[in-house]
Amino acid sequence: MDISLNPADRRAIADLAAVYAQAVDERDFERLRGVFTVDAELDTGSSVRRGIDEILNVMEGLRRYESTTHLVGEQVISSVAVDTCTVVTPCTAHHLTVDGHCRTDRVMHIHYQDECVRTKADGWRIRSRRLDVARVDEQPAG
Repeated sequence: MDISLNPADRRAIADLAAVYAQAVDERDFERLRGVFTVDAELDTGSSVRRGIDEILNVMEGLRRYESTTHLVGEQVISSVAVDTCTVVTPCTAHHLTVDGHCRTDRVMHIHYQDECVRTKADGWRIRSRRLDVARVDEQPAG
């Protein structure tokens, strides 16, 4: 079933990806509580985390990088029912590692596969996210 989403809903859904990227890059993981539902699920491909506290805990692992930069692309949003939609978001994520004078940029080409829901209290949130990694490149960083 394809139910049309109004422009305000589409903007709110798209903002979830932008806020996620900014929060991760700024290491403001608590801000992700405004992106995911309390009972959300995150499938990274190597593990599945259930609940916002587990998701925040796994995000702490990103602190091993000097910095990250997530560049999100054009999304495809498909409504599937009232107050529920699926979203595919391409992302190029740079992960900078510094070891002495050696700087390495681990670049992940990802598609986020999200199920989003409109909550009564908080508006649109991600209920489940799966990371599909298409390719990973490691290169010296300047």
